[in-house]
Amino acid sequence: MTGSFRRTLRVFAPFVGSACLAGMLIGAELDPAPATDRTLAGPGERQSQSEQAIREARLPSQAAAGEEGWVSLRFRIDPACDGGGGNETRVPVPNSFDFLTGNGEEQGGLQEAAPSDPGYDTQLSPEMRELGDKLRRVLTLYYPRHQNTRENTPWEVMHAIIAYGVDTQLFKGGPTGDRVNAVGWMCFNNPCAGEKMLFVNRGKVDARRGVGVQGHAGQFLAILAQSHVKSDYPLLVSGKDFTLADLIEHEKETCVSGEELTFKLISLMHYLNSDETWTTRDGQEWSIQRLVREELRQPIRGAACGGTHRLMGFSYAVNKRIQRGEPIVGEFVRAQKFIQDYHRYTFSLQNPDGSFSTEWFTRRGNSPDIDRRLKTSGHILEWISFSLSDEELRDPKMVKAVDYVAGLLLKNSNHTWEIGPLGHGLHSLSIYYSRVFKGAEPGWPQNLVGESAEKATLQARLPATTLE
Repeated sequence: MTGSFRRTLRVFAPFVGSACLAGMLIGAELDPAPATDRTLAGPGERQSQSEQAIREARLPSQAAAGEEGWVSLRFRIDPACDGGGGNETRVPVPNSFDFLTGNGEEQGGLQEAAPSDPGYDTQLSPEMRELGDKLRRVLTLYYPRHQNTRENTPWEVMHAIIAYGVDTQLFKGGPTGDRVNAVGWMCFNNPCAGEKMLFVNRGKVDARRGVGVQGHAGQFLAILAQSHVKSDYPLLVSGKDFTLADLIEHEKETCVSGEELTFKLISLMHYLNSDETWTTRDGQEWSIQRLVREELRQPIRGAACGGTHRLMGFSYAVNKRIQRGEPIVGEFVRAQKFIQDYHRYTFSLQNPDGSFSTEWFTRRGNSPDIDRRLKTSGHILEWISFSLSDEELRDPKMVKAVDYVAGLLLKNSNHTWEIGPLGHGLHSLSIYYSRVFKGAEPGWPQNLVGESAEKATLQARLPATTLE
Protein backbone atom coordinates (compact mmCIF):
# COMPACT_ATOMS: atom_id res chain seq x y z
CA MET A 1 0.00 0.00 0.00
CA THR A 2 3.04 2.28 0.20
CA GLY A 3 5.97 2.68 -2.09
CA SER A 4 8.42 1.95 0.72
CA PHE A 5 8.88 -1.53 -0.54
CA ARG A 6 8.36 -2.29 -4.18
CA ARG A 7 8.86 -5.59 -5.84
CA THR A 8 7.43 -6.99 -8.99
CA LEU A 9 5.06 -9.88 -9.46
CA ARG A 10 6.45 -12.80 -11.39
CA VAL A 11 4.12 -14.35 -13.92
CA PHE A 12 3.89 -18.09 -13.40
CA ALA A 13 2.07 -18.98 -16.59
CA PRO A 14 2.64 -22.75 -16.36
CA PHE A 15 0.93 -22.94 -13.00
CA VAL A 16 -2.81 -23.23 -12.79
CA GLY A 17 -3.97 -23.55 -9.31
CA SER A 18 -6.83 -17.08 -8.85
CA ALA A 19 -11.00 18.05 -1.00
CA CYS A 20 -13.90 18.95 -1.10
CA LEU A 21 -15.81 20.38 -4.07
CA ALA A 22 -14.05 23.65 -3.64
CA GLY A 23 -10.89 21.91 -4.57
CA MET A 24 -12.17 21.58 -8.10
CA LEU A 25 -11.15 25.17 -8.74
CA ILE A 26 -7.99 25.24 -10.89
CA GLY A 27 -7.39 21.59 -10.11
CA ALA A 28 -6.52 22.19 -6.47
CA GLU A 29 -7.61 20.08 -3.51
CA LEU A 30 -8.64 21.24 -0.04
CA ASP A 31 -7.95 18.91 2.85
CA PRO A 32 -10.27 18.35 5.85
CA ALA A 33 -9.93 19.12 9.15
CA PRO A 34 12.42 -12.41 16.35
CA ALA A 35 11.57 -16.04 17.36
CA THR A 36 11.29 -19.60 15.95
CA ASP A 37 7.68 -20.58 15.30
CA ARG A 38 6.05 -23.95 14.79
CA THR A 39 3.17 -24.53 12.46
CA LEU A 40 1.14 -26.81 14.73
CA ALA A 41 1.85 -28.85 17.81
CA GLY A 42 3.70 -32.09 17.00
CA PRO A 43 2.48 -35.60 17.86
CA GLY A 44 1.79 -36.12 21.53
CA GLU A 45 2.05 -32.45 22.45
CA ARG A 46 -0.63 -30.50 24.29
CA GLN A 47 -4.12 -30.00 22.93
CA SER A 48 -3.46 -26.41 22.01
CA GLN A 49 -5.75 -23.44 21.94
CA SER A 50 -5.13 -23.31 18.20
CA GLU A 51 -6.35 -26.86 17.64
CA GLN A 52 -9.51 -26.13 19.59
CA ALA A 53 -10.12 -22.96 17.58
CA ILE A 54 -9.60 -24.80 14.30
CA ARG A 55 -12.00 -27.54 15.37
CA GLU A 56 -14.65 -24.98 16.26
CA ALA A 57 -14.04 -23.04 13.05
CA ARG A 58 -15.98 -25.75 11.21
CA LEU A 59 -19.17 -24.53 12.85
CA PRO A 60 -20.95 -21.22 12.24
CA SER A 61 -20.10 -18.82 15.04
CA GLN A 62 -22.45 -16.29 16.58
CA ALA A 63 -22.10 -12.89 14.97
CA ALA A 64 -20.86 -10.03 17.07
CA ALA A 65 -23.45 -7.63 18.43
CA GLY A 66 -24.82 -5.55 15.63
CA GLU A 67 -22.90 -7.45 12.95
CA GLU A 68 -24.54 -7.11 9.55
CA GLY A 69 -24.78 -9.59 6.74
CA TRP A 70 -22.74 -9.76 3.57
CA VAL A 71 -22.79 -11.38 0.17
CA SER A 72 -19.97 -13.78 -0.66
CA LEU A 73 -18.12 -13.45 -3.93
CA ARG A 74 -17.01 -17.06 -3.59
CA PHE A 75 -18.70 -20.09 -2.17
CA ARG A 76 -15.86 -22.52 -1.44
CA ILE A 77 -12.34 -22.04 -0.27
CA ASP A 78 -8.88 -23.38 -0.80
CA PRO A 79 -7.77 -26.46 1.15
CA ALA A 80 -4.83 -26.12 3.49
CA CYS A 81 -2.96 -28.63 1.34
CA ASP A 82 -3.75 -30.55 -1.78
CA GLY A 83 -4.24 -33.81 0.06
CA GLY A 84 -1.45 -36.15 1.04
CA GLY A 85 -0.14 -36.90 4.47
CA GLY A 86 3.38 -37.21 5.72
CA ASN A 87 5.18 -34.18 7.05
CA GLU A 88 3.64 -31.37 5.02
CA THR A 89 3.24 -28.06 6.77
CA ARG A 90 -0.38 -27.56 7.80
CA VAL A 91 -2.08 -24.25 8.26
CA PRO A 92 -5.63 -23.46 9.33
CA VAL A 93 -8.00 -22.40 6.58
CA PRO A 94 -10.40 -19.51 7.24
CA ASN A 95 -14.06 -19.67 6.38
CA SER A 96 -14.90 -18.22 3.00
CA PHE A 97 -16.94 -15.16 3.76
CA ASP A 98 -17.31 -12.22 1.44
CA PHE A 99 -15.90 -9.05 0.09
CA LEU A 100 -16.91 -5.49 0.86
CA THR A 101 -20.41 -5.57 -0.52
CA GLY A 102 -22.77 -4.65 2.26
CA ASN A 103 -25.52 -6.97 1.13
CA GLY A 104 -26.81 -10.44 1.83
CA GLU A 105 -26.40 -12.75 4.78
CA GLU A 106 -23.12 -13.95 6.23
CA GLN A 107 -22.75 -17.63 7.01
CA GLY A 108 -19.93 -19.54 8.62
CA GLY A 109 -18.53 -22.83 7.42
CA LEU A 110 -19.03 -24.48 4.06
CA GLN A 111 -21.53 -22.88 1.72
CA GLU A 112 -23.38 -24.23 -1.25
CA ALA A 113 -21.62 -24.08 -4.60
CA ALA A 114 -22.89 -21.60 -7.17
CA PRO A 115 -25.05 -22.83 -10.06
CA SER A 116 -23.32 -23.49 -13.36
CA ASP A 117 -25.42 -20.84 -15.10
CA PRO A 118 -24.02 -17.33 -14.58
CA GLY A 119 -27.39 -16.32 -13.14
CA TYR A 120 -27.05 -12.61 -13.78
CA ASP A 121 -29.90 -10.34 -12.76
CA THR A 122 -32.45 -10.49 -15.59
CA GLN A 123 -32.75 -6.71 -15.48
CA LEU A 124 -29.12 -6.22 -16.46
CA SER A 125 -28.57 -4.96 -19.98
CA PRO A 126 -26.56 -7.01 -22.49
CA GLU A 127 -23.75 -4.49 -22.08
CA MET A 128 -23.65 -5.03 -18.31
CA ARG A 129 -23.70 -8.80 -18.74
CA GLU A 130 -20.75 -8.44 -21.08
CA LEU A 131 -18.95 -6.39 -18.44
CA GLY A 132 -19.63 -9.10 -15.86
CA ASP A 133 -18.11 -11.72 -18.16
CA LYS A 134 -15.09 -9.47 -18.66
CA LEU A 135 -14.55 -9.13 -14.92
CA ARG A 136 -14.74 -12.91 -14.52
CA ARG A 137 -12.10 -13.33 -17.21
CA VAL A 138 -9.74 -10.94 -15.42
CA LEU A 139 -10.24 -12.48 -11.99
CA THR A 140 -9.86 -15.98 -13.41
CA LEU A 141 -6.76 -15.08 -15.39
CA TYR A 142 -4.81 -13.62 -12.48
CA TYR A 143 -5.95 -15.95 -9.71
CA PRO A 144 -3.54 -18.87 -10.41
CA ARG A 145 -0.50 -16.60 -10.41
CA HIS A 146 0.28 -17.32 -6.79
CA GLN A 147 3.20 -15.81 -4.95
CA ASN A 148 5.63 -18.11 -3.15
CA THR A 149 6.96 -18.25 0.38
CA ARG A 150 10.64 -18.22 -0.66
CA GLU A 151 10.65 -15.05 -2.72
CA ASN A 152 7.68 -12.94 -1.63
CA THR A 153 7.63 -10.91 1.58
CA PRO A 154 4.74 -10.62 4.06
CA TRP A 155 3.97 -7.19 2.59
CA GLU A 156 3.61 -8.71 -0.85
CA VAL A 157 1.52 -11.62 0.39
CA MET A 158 -0.84 -9.17 2.08
CA HIS A 159 -1.45 -7.61 -1.31
CA ALA A 160 -2.32 -10.97 -2.78
CA ILE A 161 -4.78 -11.50 0.08
CA ILE A 162 -6.45 -8.13 -0.45
CA ALA A 163 -7.30 -9.26 -3.98
CA TYR A 164 -8.66 -12.75 -3.35
CA GLY A 165 -9.28 -12.90 0.40
CA VAL A 166 -9.38 -16.28 2.08
CA ASP A 167 -9.08 -18.05 -1.29
CA THR A 168 -5.53 -16.77 -1.71
CA GLN A 169 -2.90 -19.47 -2.14
CA LEU A 170 0.89 -19.52 -1.96
CA PHE A 171 3.44 -21.87 -3.45
CA LYS A 172 5.38 -23.23 -0.50
CA GLY A 173 9.18 -22.96 -0.71
CA GLY A 174 9.32 -21.67 -4.27
CA PRO A 175 7.31 -21.31 -7.48
CA THR A 176 7.03 -25.09 -7.97
CA GLY A 177 6.05 -25.92 -4.39
CA ASP A 178 2.82 -27.26 -2.96
CA ARG A 179 -0.01 -24.79 -2.50
CA VAL A 180 -0.95 -23.58 0.98
CA ASN A 181 -3.60 -21.13 2.16
CA ALA A 182 -2.06 -17.64 2.42
CA VAL A 183 -4.12 -16.43 5.38
CA GLY A 184 -3.35 -19.57 7.36
CA TRP A 185 0.34 -19.36 6.47
CA MET A 186 0.58 -15.78 7.67
CA CYS A 187 -1.51 -16.23 10.81
CA PHE A 188 0.63 -19.18 11.89
CA ASN A 189 3.57 -16.83 11.38
CA ASN A 190 5.41 -18.90 8.82
CA PRO A 191 8.19 -17.00 7.02
CA CYS A 192 7.78 -15.26 3.70
CA ALA A 193 11.14 -14.40 2.09
CA GLY A 194 12.64 -15.06 5.52
CA GLU A 195 10.44 -12.48 7.26
CA LYS A 196 7.67 -13.11 9.78
CA MET A 197 4.76 -10.75 10.34
CA LEU A 198 4.04 -11.41 14.02
CA PHE A 199 6.05 -11.50 17.23
CA VAL A 200 5.43 -11.68 20.97
CA ASN A 201 5.88 -8.36 22.75
CA ARG A 202 5.67 -8.42 26.55
CA GLY A 203 3.56 -11.56 26.42
CA LYS A 204 1.16 -10.18 23.80
CA VAL A 205 0.94 -10.65 20.06
CA ASP A 206 2.23 -7.75 17.97
CA ALA A 207 2.76 -7.10 14.25
CA ARG A 208 6.04 -5.89 12.79
CA ARG A 209 6.34 -2.62 10.92
CA GLY A 210 8.94 -1.76 8.32
CA VAL A 211 10.25 -2.80 4.94
CA GLY A 212 8.77 -6.09 3.80
CA VAL A 213 6.17 -6.33 6.58
CA GLN A 214 3.55 -3.76 7.59
CA GLY A 215 3.97 -0.37 6.00
CA HIS A 216 1.34 1.11 8.34
CA ALA A 217 0.07 0.43 11.85
CA GLY A 218 -2.85 -1.97 11.70
CA GLN A 219 -2.37 -2.84 8.02
CA PHE A 220 -2.25 -6.62 8.47
CA LEU A 221 -5.38 -6.66 10.64
CA ALA A 222 -7.19 -4.36 8.17
CA ILE A 223 -6.50 -6.78 5.32
CA LEU A 224 -7.78 -9.71 7.39
CA ALA A 225 -10.85 -7.64 8.26
CA GLN A 226 -11.54 -6.92 4.59
CA SER A 227 -11.20 -10.67 3.96
CA HIS A 228 -13.70 -11.26 6.78
CA VAL A 229 -11.52 -13.58 8.83
CA LYS A 230 -13.26 -14.27 12.14
CA SER A 231 -11.96 -12.82 15.37
CA ASP A 232 -11.59 -16.30 16.89
CA TYR A 233 -9.27 -17.42 14.10
CA PRO A 234 -6.09 -18.94 15.64
CA LEU A 235 -2.64 -17.35 15.62
CA LEU A 236 0.51 -19.26 16.58
CA VAL A 237 3.49 -17.08 17.40
CA SER A 238 6.74 -18.28 19.00
CA GLY A 239 4.99 -21.46 20.07
CA LYS A 240 2.28 -19.51 21.90
CA ASP A 241 -1.43 -19.71 21.12
CA PHE A 242 -3.36 -16.55 20.37
CA THR A 243 -6.41 -15.63 18.33
CA LEU A 244 -7.12 -12.71 16.04
CA ALA A 245 -8.97 -11.13 18.98
CA ASP A 246 -5.60 -10.68 20.69
CA LEU A 247 -4.27 -8.72 17.72
CA ILE A 248 -7.46 -6.63 17.76
CA GLU A 249 -6.75 -5.74 21.39
CA HIS A 250 -3.21 -4.76 20.47
CA GLU A 251 -4.45 -2.36 17.79
CA LYS A 252 -6.92 -0.84 20.25
CA GLU A 253 -4.27 -0.31 22.92
CA THR A 254 -1.79 1.37 20.57
CA CYS A 255 -3.95 4.18 19.15
CA VAL A 256 -1.99 7.44 19.36
CA SER A 257 -3.33 10.88 18.51
CA GLY A 258 -1.65 12.55 15.56
CA GLU A 259 -0.45 9.30 13.97
CA GLU A 260 -1.90 7.62 10.90
CA LEU A 261 -4.94 5.65 12.07
CA THR A 262 -6.41 4.71 8.69
CA PHE A 263 -5.94 0.96 8.94
CA LYS A 264 -6.88 0.80 12.59
CA LEU A 265 -10.17 2.50 11.68
CA ILE A 266 -10.93 -0.08 8.99
CA SER A 267 -10.12 -3.08 11.17
CA LEU A 268 -11.62 -1.88 14.45
CA MET A 269 -14.81 -0.70 12.74
CA HIS A 270 -15.11 -4.19 11.30
CA TYR A 271 -14.52 -6.14 14.50
CA LEU A 272 -15.95 -3.88 17.20
CA ASN A 273 -19.32 -2.50 18.09
CA SER A 274 -19.24 0.94 16.49
CA ASP A 275 -20.15 2.64 19.81
CA GLU A 276 -17.49 0.79 21.80
CA THR A 277 -14.96 2.70 23.89
CA TRP A 278 -11.60 1.54 25.25
CA THR A 279 -8.52 2.79 27.09
CA THR A 280 -5.12 2.83 25.42
CA ARG A 281 -1.76 2.03 27.02
CA ASP A 282 -1.17 5.72 27.74
CA GLY A 283 -4.49 6.00 29.59
CA GLN A 284 -6.45 7.80 26.86
CA GLU A 285 -10.10 7.00 26.18
CA TRP A 286 -10.76 6.11 22.56
CA SER A 287 -13.73 5.17 20.41
CA ILE A 288 -14.57 4.64 16.76
CA GLN A 289 -15.88 8.20 16.62
CA ARG A 290 -12.55 9.48 17.92
CA LEU A 291 -10.75 7.46 15.26
CA VAL A 292 -12.91 9.11 12.61
CA ARG A 293 -12.36 12.55 14.14
CA GLU A 294 -8.58 12.07 14.25
CA GLU A 295 -8.51 10.92 10.63
CA LEU A 296 -10.65 13.84 9.46
CA ARG A 297 -7.97 16.13 10.86
CA GLN A 298 -5.41 14.56 8.54
CA PRO A 299 -4.98 15.47 4.84
CA ILE A 300 -6.00 13.35 1.89
CA ARG A 301 -3.29 14.66 -0.40
CA GLY A 302 0.01 13.11 0.64
CA ALA A 303 -1.58 10.26 2.57
CA ALA A 304 -1.00 6.59 1.73
CA CYS A 305 -1.64 5.84 -1.95
CA GLY A 306 -2.92 9.30 -2.73
CA GLY A 307 -5.31 9.28 0.21
CA THR A 308 -7.46 6.42 -1.10
CA HIS A 309 -6.96 4.32 2.01
CA ARG A 310 -8.00 7.18 4.28
CA LEU A 311 -11.14 7.57 2.18
CA MET A 312 -11.74 3.83 2.46
CA GLY A 313 -11.52 4.16 6.24
CA PHE A 314 -14.22 6.84 6.30
CA SER A 315 -16.39 4.82 3.92
CA TYR A 316 -15.94 1.64 5.95
CA ALA A 317 -17.06 3.45 9.10
CA VAL A 318 -20.14 5.01 7.50
CA ASN A 319 -21.18 1.89 5.57
CA LYS A 320 -20.90 -0.32 8.64
CA ARG A 321 -23.17 2.03 10.59
CA ILE A 322 -25.74 1.93 7.81
CA GLN A 323 -25.53 -1.85 7.39
CA ARG A 324 -26.00 -2.36 11.12
CA GLY A 325 -29.04 -0.11 11.17
CA GLU A 326 -27.31 2.39 13.44
CA PRO A 327 -27.90 6.15 13.22
CA ILE A 328 -25.46 8.34 11.32
CA VAL A 329 -24.60 10.84 14.03
CA GLY A 330 -21.64 12.83 15.26
CA GLU A 331 -18.39 12.17 13.42
CA PHE A 332 -20.14 9.73 11.10
CA VAL A 333 -22.17 12.64 9.67
CA ARG A 334 -18.98 14.56 8.92
CA ALA A 335 -17.39 11.51 7.34
CA GLN A 336 -20.44 10.82 5.18
CA LYS A 337 -20.50 14.39 3.86
CA PHE A 338 -16.77 14.26 3.24
CA ILE A 339 -17.10 11.04 1.21
CA GLN A 340 -19.96 12.44 -0.88
CA ASP A 341 -17.92 15.55 -1.70
CA TYR A 342 -15.00 13.40 -2.76
CA HIS A 343 -17.20 11.23 -4.97
CA ARG A 344 -18.16 14.30 -7.00
CA TYR A 345 -14.63 15.64 -6.99
CA THR A 346 -13.18 12.29 -8.15
CA PHE A 347 -15.46 12.05 -11.17
CA SER A 348 -14.69 15.67 -12.07
CA LEU A 349 -11.08 14.54 -12.63
CA GLN A 350 -11.96 11.41 -14.62
CA ASN A 351 -10.28 11.03 -18.02
CA PRO A 352 -12.29 10.47 -21.24
CA ASP A 353 -11.16 6.81 -21.44
CA GLY A 354 -12.69 6.09 -18.02
CA SER A 355 -9.44 6.10 -16.06
CA PHE A 356 -9.05 8.33 -13.03
CA SER A 357 -6.43 11.04 -12.67
CA THR A 358 -2.85 9.79 -12.56
CA GLU A 359 -2.22 12.68 -10.14
CA TRP A 360 -4.56 11.17 -7.56
CA PHE A 361 -6.77 13.95 -6.11
CA THR A 362 -4.36 16.83 -6.69
CA ARG A 363 -5.32 17.75 -10.24
CA ARG A 364 -6.14 16.24 -13.60
CA GLY A 365 -3.59 13.78 -14.97
CA ASN A 366 -3.42 11.31 -17.83
CA SER A 367 0.06 9.78 -17.84
CA PRO A 368 0.65 7.09 -20.50
CA ASP A 369 2.61 4.94 -18.00
CA ILE A 370 0.44 1.83 -17.52
CA ASP A 371 1.94 1.12 -14.08
CA ARG A 372 1.00 4.58 -12.92
CA ARG A 373 -2.46 4.21 -14.44
CA LEU A 374 -3.16 0.92 -12.67
CA LYS A 375 -1.83 2.28 -9.39
CA THR A 376 -4.05 5.36 -9.41
CA SER A 377 -7.18 4.06 -11.15
CA GLY A 378 -7.04 0.73 -9.32
CA HIS A 379 -6.83 2.30 -5.87
CA ILE A 380 -9.47 4.93 -6.60
CA LEU A 381 -11.81 2.35 -8.14
CA GLU A 382 -11.35 0.08 -5.11
CA TRP A 383 -12.55 2.82 -2.77
CA ILE A 384 -15.33 4.08 -4.99
CA SER A 385 -16.66 0.58 -5.83
CA PHE A 386 -17.09 0.05 -2.12
CA SER A 387 -18.51 3.44 -1.18
CA LEU A 388 -21.01 4.31 -3.94
CA SER A 389 -24.67 3.34 -3.68
CA ASP A 390 -26.02 0.41 -5.71
CA GLU A 391 -27.66 2.82 -8.14
CA GLU A 392 -24.50 4.89 -8.57
CA LEU A 393 -22.49 1.77 -9.43
CA ARG A 394 -24.47 1.54 -12.67
CA ASP A 395 -23.84 5.14 -13.68
CA PRO A 396 -22.15 5.28 -17.12
CA LYS A 397 -19.08 7.05 -15.69
CA MET A 398 -18.60 4.30 -13.14
CA VAL A 399 -19.17 1.53 -15.69
CA LYS A 400 -16.57 3.14 -17.91
CA ALA A 401 -14.05 3.24 -15.05
CA VAL A 402 -14.58 -0.45 -14.26
CA ASP A 403 -14.30 -1.39 -17.93
CA TYR A 404 -11.07 0.60 -18.18
CA VAL A 405 -9.30 -1.16 -15.30
CA ALA A 406 -10.50 -4.58 -16.46
CA GLY A 407 -9.33 -3.84 -19.99
CA LEU A 408 -5.95 -2.59 -18.79
CA LEU A 409 -5.33 -5.85 -16.92
CA LEU A 410 -6.53 -8.02 -19.81
CA LYS A 411 -4.61 -6.18 -22.51
CA ASN A 412 -1.39 -6.25 -20.48
CA SER A 413 -1.75 -9.70 -18.95
CA ASN A 414 1.91 -10.54 -19.62
CA HIS A 415 3.18 -7.35 -18.04
CA THR A 416 5.10 -7.63 -14.78
CA TRP A 417 2.89 -5.50 -12.56
CA GLU A 418 3.92 -4.06 -9.23
CA ILE A 419 2.40 -6.27 -6.55
CA GLY A 420 0.64 -3.57 -4.53
CA PRO A 421 -1.21 -1.87 -7.40
CA LEU A 422 -2.12 -5.24 -8.90
CA GLY A 423 -3.66 -6.42 -5.63
CA HIS A 424 -5.76 -3.31 -5.21
CA GLY A 425 -6.76 -3.24 -8.87
CA LEU A 426 -8.03 -6.82 -8.69
CA HIS A 427 -9.78 -6.07 -5.41
CA SER A 428 -11.60 -3.17 -7.05
CA LEU A 429 -12.99 -5.51 -9.69
CA SER A 430 -13.97 -8.20 -7.20
CA ILE A 431 -15.86 -5.66 -5.08
CA TYR A 432 -17.71 -4.32 -8.11
CA TYR A 433 -18.46 -7.82 -9.42
CA SER A 434 -19.92 -9.02 -6.14
CA ARG A 435 -22.06 -5.92 -5.65
CA VAL A 436 -23.46 -5.54 -9.16
CA PHE A 437 -23.68 -9.12 -10.42
CA LYS A 438 -25.53 -10.61 -7.48
CA GLY A 439 -26.53 -14.20 -7.98
CA ALA A 440 -23.88 -14.74 -10.63
CA GLU A 441 -21.21 -17.40 -10.56
CA PRO A 442 -18.25 -16.74 -8.27
CA GLY A 443 -15.64 -14.35 -9.59
CA TRP A 444 -13.29 -17.21 -10.41
CA PRO A 445 -14.07 -20.88 -11.12
CA GLN A 446 -14.41 -23.54 -8.44
CA ASN A 447 -11.84 -25.80 -10.07
CA LEU A 448 -9.10 -23.26 -9.42
CA VAL A 449 -9.60 -23.61 -5.69
CA GLY A 450 -9.86 -27.34 -5.09
CA GLU A 451 -11.22 -29.43 -2.27
CA SER A 452 -13.92 -28.47 0.18
CA ALA A 453 -13.40 -26.30 3.23
CA GLU A 454 -14.61 -29.13 5.44
CA LYS A 455 -11.83 -31.47 4.36
CA ALA A 456 -9.26 -28.70 4.49
CA THR A 457 -10.17 -27.78 8.05
CA LEU A 458 -9.92 -31.39 9.14
CA GLN A 459 -6.49 -31.64 7.53
CA ALA A 460 -5.34 -28.50 9.27
CA ARG A 461 -5.88 -30.17 12.65
CA LEU A 462 -3.42 -32.93 11.90
CA PRO A 463 0.03 -32.78 13.57
CA ALA A 464 2.80 -31.22 11.54
CA THR A 465 6.54 -31.19 11.85
CA THR A 466 8.35 -28.18 13.19
CA LEU A 467 9.18 -25.71 10.47
CA GLU A 468 12.92 -25.32 10.06
